[in-house]
Amino acid sequence: MDLARSLVRPGARFGAVLLASLAAACSGAEPTAPGQSPPDDAEQQPPDTRPPPDPEPPAGAPIDVQRYDVTGAFDWSRGRLVATVAMTLLPGDEGLRSLRLDSAVAEVKAVRLAGGADLPYTVDAELGALRVDVSRVPGIAADRAITLEIDYEAAGSEALRPIPAHRGDPAASRAVYTVSEPLNAALWMPCHNTPEDRAVFSIDLGMDAQETMIANGTLVSDEQGASGRRMKYATDYTVPIYLMAFAVGDFEVESTMKGSLPVSVWHRRGAAGDYGRLLDEVVRSIGVFEGLLVPYPFEKYAVVLLPELNGGIENLGISFQSELASTAPTSFEDLRLTIHEIGHQWFGDLVTVKSWDDLWIKEGMATLLSHEGARVYLDESGEGTLNGDAFTAVEGQPIVAPDRAPEDKYTSGPYGRAAWLLTQIRSLVGEASFWGTLRDVLDAHRFGAIGTDEFLDAFARPLGPDAAARARRAVRASALPRVELGPSPSGGVLATLRDPDGALVAPIDLLWIADDGTARSQVLELDQGVDVAPQREGELLILDPLDRHVSWSYVFDSSEDASSHEARLSSFRLPRSPSQIARLLDAGGAHQTAVLGIGLPEPVTPDAFAAFLDALDAEAAKGKAVAAACVRAADPALDPALRAAWSSALAPLLAGPPYAHWTEFTPWLEYGACGEVVDALALYADEWSALAAGPPAGDLSDAHLSFLYDFELPLETALSAWGNVARQSSSLRARALAMTRLRAEVDRARPEDLPALRAFFSEIVTSTEVFYVLYEAIDGLRRTKAPTAAENAEALAALSQQLREASTTPLDGWAVCVAFELTQGDAAAWSEFLGGLDGAELSADAAAMIANPSRC
Repeated sequence: MDLARSLVRPGARFGAVLLASLAAACSGAEPTAPGQSPPDDAEQQPPDTRPPPDPEPPAGAPIDVQRYDVTGAFDWSRGRLVATVAMTLLPGDEGLRSLRLDSAVAEVKAVRLAGGADLPYTVDAELGALRVDVSRVPGIAADRAITLEIDYEAAGSEALRPIPAHRGDPAASRAVYTVSEPLNAALWMPCHNTPEDRAVFSIDLGMDAQETMIANGTLVSDEQGASGRRMKYATDYTVPIYLMAFAVGDFEVESTMKGSLPVSVWHRRGAAGDYGRLLDEVVRSIGVFEGLLVPYPFEKYAVVLLPELNGGIENLGISFQSELASTAPTSFEDLRLTIHEIGHQWFGDLVTVKSWDDLWIKEGMATLLSHEGARVYLDESGEGTLNGDAFTAVEGQPIVAPDRAPEDKYTSGPYGRAAWLLTQIRSLVGEASFWGTLRDVLDAHRFGAIGTDEFLDAFARPLGPDAAARARRAVRASALPRVELGPSPSGGVLATLRDPDGALVAPIDLLWIADDGTARSQVLELDQGVDVAPQREGELLILDPLDRHVSWSYVFDSSEDASSHEARLSSFRLPRSPSQIARLLDAGGAHQTAVLGIGLPEPVTPDAFAAFLDALDAEAAKGKAVAAACVRAADPALDPALRAAWSSALAPLLAGPPYAHWTEFTPWLEYGACGEVVDALALYADEWSALAAGPPAGDLSDAHLSFLYDFELPLETALSAWGNVARQSSSLRARALAMTRLRAEVDRARPEDLPALRAFFSEIVTSTEVFYVLYEAIDGLRRTKAPTAAENAEALAALSQQLREASTTPLDGWAVCVAFELTQGDAAAWSEFLGGLDGAELSADAAAMIANPSRC
């Protein structure tokens, strides 16, 4: 799973605001995330009057569910899944008298033995438990399967997400889908909610005639009738409970084949995206992983793009991904998410985890695989760097955290830190042994589960006893290693490594390369100062030459006293001669990207820049090189002739078409300085005109729009181009991006520009209820407010109209607060605003803010 902890993934520019900013802007009016209503109904169930079951016997063999067969339909009028689950299970020693199942559904209506009579049961809403009395079931035995049929209703929740059609959404259709990891399956289906209890799964649901369903397994029936459509999917293999999933909506399907494997992308009808390229990347990535691991294990692979989903989740054979983070596969952030979920089909789906303390096995492997699958873009040289620099690590977030609840374990620990540990192991055992051991793990635990000790045991022999012991310690290390920097007698930097918790398995080493290509190594010994300094003229420093460790920014002493020493160390890494540039170009994409993050090497001149760019081995390195060149060229102290030379060198590289891949691969880089070097208004005149014209000419790719985002325009052009994207784009992501861009215009607008911006935001407020777009529009009204209520009349009318709409949004409470702010203390204007809401069905948040505006 790759679920962002904010509303949108990092790299989506409009994601930096939203809920956190909203809470700050209006204390007490923070909205619930879209589509995630709390399952209050579970606690409103009438008391159960049936007799409680007899006490349970002492623990023994646990319940073992063998299959779940769900039949039902989602009732949109009531917001509930009305269903029956037939659960076939072995009671085990624990369930001979009373079966304890996990259930937080809104209502359990009946429980019976298949083909038999009703069974007594009790519901404990507080514990999320369903207890079924099976003491009178004839012939019950621990190893004899029984089938229970449970009639129930599940309300919309964070696990069962009914997303209605929204005004202002270019794909204005509804969808309902499940998100169960880690423990939310019990919110939409009574179950045995433990990851290692895998079971066969089928689901048979009714829906409207124009809708379709995607679920795990094979489509076994699809029937149209007078009451609509009915579809059924079924697996003939076991699935972890948290990966059983379905989605229903008016979907379009783009498809291809990888040999005999069907590969598809499902998206809401009319939702724009680069689906052909997405399919290409899925097919390519599956091929990469099949070469490294074992053949793809399931009957299909589908990427299902869904509204109001954060990040992605690797449901078996059908990864669910956010519409706002998956439509631009040429962008690394989108590509990384897609490849991450594909990697889970082997680690997480084919082989799952025994407990949530073992989460790191599947998430660490998927994180490692997401970068391995993108190697063609990260390191075209294929020189063997291991992508460690791409992983994240945060102090105090261990790989295994037994003291955290399952839902709180999703930190950098089981993701980036776990991938870092695996990469250290990989560097020590070598490529053949690393991938061979993983293949052995997949074969030995196929359609099963694995725990931490078993997984590390698999590497014990190739690692050897000392390194294996370090790996066992590293999974529980909380503190990060630290490299303390200070002055050295040689004029270099004295580096001292500290590792209090034992996070390191492999050494941290340095490589010095001289002008003639000869090399020498240094190793940072624990608690011993190492003098890091060149010994020969022209030596270039490569930190962590195997790229097996996280970025040095995570481990360097970050104190103010150390900053000058870090700068000194960086100076050893930045080429200062043509021969050092040649050494850097030989070092591989990861090192090129890291060095260009420091700056553009001084010897790179305008006339040599295109050749330098072409020689780089990573798309990210190329993007950083261009951004750094623009910063250099924009320096006001630069000689005008040299600035003109840089402008001439950069313009053709930035112009296209076709655009260089790096512009879309790294749109998150700060290309804004390039607008000071080239005339962005003229260079991209065709794009600005197309955007102003609207669809279809103005439907540029989401990745390309993200690149154009950085360039400042005259306000009139910005409103014309980005304004039409916000109004008319067939991509919801593009609309949200355009709104963020125009809201940013407020910060540099002149006072005389504010009325035009305020009028635009007022227009958008009245035309949409899509969270990501509406948030930016309401915030735009707040930022452009005039000194008097009279001048804000258009904005107040827009907010009033939004609040009077039949459907409510999570932003309604904040809209009231902004309206109160726009009245500028004018009691009559506030009273008039409230009068306009008479008879409107307001949300609870809106009503609370109206009753007490001081909470705003």
